[in-house]
Amino acid sequence: MSSSARQRPDHWPERLEITETKAVLMLSDMRALAYLTPFMNTAHTLSSAAAALNRSTSTLAYWIPRFVKVGLLVHLGDRKRAGMAMPTYRTPATQLVVPFRSLPFDRRVALLDGGRIRVLRRFLDGLDEEIEHDPGLALGFSSEAPNSFAVEMVETGDHRQVRGYTDGWMILRLTPADATQLAQEMEALFDKYAKRHGPKRYIAHRGIATDPRHRWRSADDDLPL
Repeated sequence: MSSSARQRPDHWPERLEITETKAVLMLSDMRALAYLTPFMNTAHTLSSAAAALNRSTSTLAYWIPRFVKVGLLVHLGDRKRAGMAMPTYRTPATQLVVPFRSLPFDRRVALLDGGRIRVLRRFLDGLDEEIEHDPGLALGFSSEAPNSFAVEMVETGDHRQVRGYTDGWMILRLTPADATQLAQEMEALFDKYAKRHGPKRYIAHRGIATDPRHRWRSADDDLPL
């Protein structure tokens, strides 16, 4: 494990990279992570962390030694209370960072896909509401050969409508330099609008990625791209 050079004034590092397999597996386990979270904010004893989580001390006592063993918790010392020594723990940094290359694929999918799909569903709900009230849009159905068809959004008016929403997926053929430039331009555009504070919420997505060599999630998809 290696930590970044930046540190907080109390010498609690802001970031620590986690690459050891057992630590990565425990940190990416949502059940285990829930019991680690109090120690990411401040130092805790067993009883104070259990109180913060509203859980029993016996449950947390199961996890603390395991966190310490893999390096996700550091024993800072003991507090004296009523003549008893109360061990105090804290995570080795306020943010624990796992490189994607160190994260097993199944854990990566479990951690990221749930959030991605929730936001996508919300985006599609909002998009459907907008499209329903747009008189200039329709679905076009066509076929260029037997047993082949296409379904696409089409403009039904004479001119393209000015609208506050958009949706489109494309397959582009680019050089690596083109892809890098496009990604940077999209990031800059989002940065420009992210600083604004209007009264209405919008869901936006930017993205570009190479066509995968190994189709894991999309292995059963049968889309002509």
